[in-house]
Amino acid sequence: MLWLEREVVATLVSPTLDGQTRTAIETYVDDSLRAMPEHLRVGVAAESLLFGAWPRLQGALGVYDRGSMRSRVERWKASRFDLVRQYVRLLQSLVLFAEHELTPGAVR
Repeated sequence: MLWLEREVVATLVSPTLDGQTRTAIETYVDDSLRAMPEHLRVGVAAESLLFGAWPRLQGALGVYDRGSMRSRVERWKASRFDLVRQYVRLLQSLVLFAEHELTPGAVR
């Protein structure tokens, strides 16, 4: 997973879950993104690089606040641009599926 994808997934995962389950969900999302056909993965990766440019610059300047990612993701969910909304929807769908389907026995 790219940096922004990891940040968005961490934001979308339910805060009530324990660390082991959160790690399993992140691993599931990472594996799912890696399993995507290359032509789809390139598009998602390009969006991640584009959308992550500003937060990464803020991080380099020492002003990035991880807490602001939640409000940023909420704005993206309501964006009037389909590509922005679909980017969050893809990651949110993977997170929701993993949250509901992974059992403690399935955790690696």
